Amino acid sequence: ESSRKYRRTVFDYDSWVDHRSNERVIKNLRGMFFSGIVRQLQQEVLAVTAIAIGVVVWDGIVVPHDTTGLIPNVGLPAVPFQLSAPALGLLLVFRTNASYGRWLEARVTWGRIVSQSQNTVRMAATFTDMSTSEGKNALNQLALASWAFSRCLMNKLSGPEDEELFQNEMISAFQVHEEKNGDGPESKFIPDIITARNRPLAALMEASIVLDAIPIDEKRRVEIDKSLVISGDLLNACERIFTSPVPLVYTRHTARFLTLWMMLLPFGLYGEFARLPETAAWLGIAGLPLIPGAAVISLFLFGIEELAVQLEEPFSILPMQKFCDDIKASNAEIIEWKIKSCSKAKSK
Repeated sequence: ESSRKYRRTVFDYDSWVDHRSNERVIKNLRGMFFSGIVRQLQQEVLAVTAIAIGVVVWDGIVVPHDTTGLIPNVGLPAVPFQLSAPALGLLLVFRTNASYGRWLEARVTWGRIVSQSQNTVRMAATFTDMSTSEGKNALNQLALASWAFSRCLMNKLSGPEDEELFQNEMISAFQVHEEKNGDGPESKFIPDIITARNRPLAALMEASIVLDAIPIDEKRRVEIDKSLVISGDLLNACERIFTSPVPLVYTRHTARFLTLWMMLLPFGLYGEFARLPETAAWLGIAGLPLIPGAAVISLFLFGIEELAVQLEEPFSILPMQKFCDDIKASNAEIIEWKIKSCSKAKSK
């Protein structure tokens, strides 16, 4: 669980070059045993490996040395595994596709949150008269509320470890806003948001209130408000993904099917490994290569199911902090650009 924060990957040009490198296969193999997925599967792989060892010891050592002929083999025919493998494959494919679909929807939703926050401030900056202190303060207030919405949403979708960082960021933003705009009653909403029950909704409501106070034409206000309406829809989309997993009846059935299938697989594979030529037998024990074979197969099949589990809740592996920082930086840049444009227009 602690390794999920290291999966919040953000690519740049150099990252893509490295991603396409001819040495990527070697790098992936070198890092296989340091993978969080592999470490997460230690118990499952060890359990299958222990069963494989038991099968080899029983059928490869105990049974051949039995002079009475009363000790039976524990091997199973391979046909049941051959017949059930396609069904297991379909379950795993659907499981991973559903989880990836949830990750993709979450990523697209956050992309739209970033764009709608930027659109709100951009349109407001375009239509607001920056020659008055009232216009400047209202625009700065709207930019702060727009960022607060995304940061509050990130906090709601994160674990308790984000709470301290969230409060520090919000208080810091509140203090910076006070320094720029003075200690007016309209600047007190940040502390109120921290104590609100539904923080993202409170921040979105504050953005609507600030927008209503900006002295602009009503038609333009309606156009800006459309971005806030979309932001509300995106809030609900994130909450829907976060609170509704893939149906548990499906995930549990898949996990049980895969676990039982893998636990019984060494019994079905022993006969195939035991029929290997004597030159392929290790230490003179028939079927001994079954042990590493079962371990590798369990690693990859359990790994597919583990990938689906890791992707199912996508927000803790999305770089939401970077999204929020980008919103704050872009909003500040938009306002700065507007101020520069006004200054140039006055100089002419």
